[in-house]
Amino acid sequence: MIIDNHTHVYTLEKYNMYKKRMKGREFKILSLDYFLKHEKVTLDELIAFGKKVGNLFVLANVDMDKNISQQLAKLEKLLKQGSILGIKLYPGYQHFYPSDKKVVPIAKLCQKYNRPLVFHNGDVYDPDGVAELKYSHPMHVDGLATYFPKCKIVISHFGFPYLLETAMVVSKNENVFTDISGTIDSSEDGKNIPVLVKQYQADLIRVFNYYSNVKMKVMYGTDFSGDEPPLNQVEPYIDLIKKIFNSVEQKNVLHGLAEKIYFNK
Repeated sequence: MIIDNHTHVYTLEKYNMYKKRMKGREFKILSLDYFLKHEKVTLDELIAFGKKVGNLFVLANVDMDKNISQQLAKLEKLLKQGSILGIKLYPGYQHFYPSDKKVVPIAKLCQKYNRPLVFHNGDVYDPDGVAELKYSHPMHVDGLATYFPKCKIVISHFGFPYLLETAMVVSKNENVFTDISGTIDSSEDGKNIPVLVKQYQADLIRVFNYYSNVKMKVMYGTDFSGDEPPLNQVEPYIDLIKKIFNSVEQKNVLHGLAEKIYFNK
């Protein structure tokens, strides 16, 4: 079993693209609802699609520029039903820090239902030219994690390129985890992938040499968004895990930790 904790799969076409890349492996994927997405798919439609295919599960987002309490009223019902498995926020795109007061009710809700609060941290994909990187730095997660030690928090993308800073936050806080998604892309028609994989492997090994306990707090993720570049890679992430982690650690990264974080097993 492989659980990809970070995808943007909203349609049957993209689901089948991902399934093809899994080459017969048993898998589950988490699709992250995205307030900037150009896909014309609502949260309700995404939930219905996930139920239809059976192994796609949904994380909702909160648009921090709209009425938060109204959004949380709906999301609480969905959390209670098990229709969503957590909530994701986008600090860099919406210009707030994870430790801001307006995040508090969201953290409380996730903590109440033992579901993760996920942050997009690190580098941004910003075709609309709206993001500010200072808000997406992973260090800003530390304050929230400290005040809400029972709220499970996930730093997406290992906070790339701030890998050491992410590892420091994850190592310090028992309730903070991370994933390896979104760093291996095919922006140069795939020619850059071998170089990226080699560098990412070296960078992660360096991080784990400093923070060895973080190895068991990492999840597999791809950021897969379809066949079109740049976020269309799956296999390189699996290969990377096999190169860096031992057999016990591999099971934890590929599915074990995600089962605990997202499925409460």
